[in-house]
Amino acid sequence: MIADSPGPGYRCIVIADLRLPFFIGVYDHEKERRQEVVTSVRMYVRETEAAMSDRIEDHVSYADVVDGIKAIAESGEHIALVETLAERIAAIALHDPRVARAVVDVRKSEIIPEAEGVGVIIERTRDTS
Repeated sequence: MIADSPGPGYRCIVIADLRLPFFIGVYDHEKERRQEVVTSVRMYVRETEAAMSDRIEDHVSYADVVDGIKAIAESGEHIALVETLAERIAAIALHDPRVARAVVDVRKSEIIPEAEGVGVIIERTRDTS
């Protein structure tokens, strides 16, 4: 799991350790069967008056991001690299214009038995230029 503070004036929406089967990897055996991928996402959102409301439409939806990740997994598409999957998930997280920054952790949990997982962590920010 990614552990860092959202900082003053921000809140962090968290998806922790989402486990889904993907066709992912560069080796032949990874192309033949799905393997578990563990994904964590942190989305940093500036706190506003609307963010203090109890109305769902005033908040970034973690469910939309989870649905986007599930759609990739369920598509059956083969993805060669965890880096590619992480970039796609970051784009999903940043789709909501209220998200200023996204940190995505993608790990294959079955590839090295001695490790809980191997993968990549990326951080992407909204292009404000």
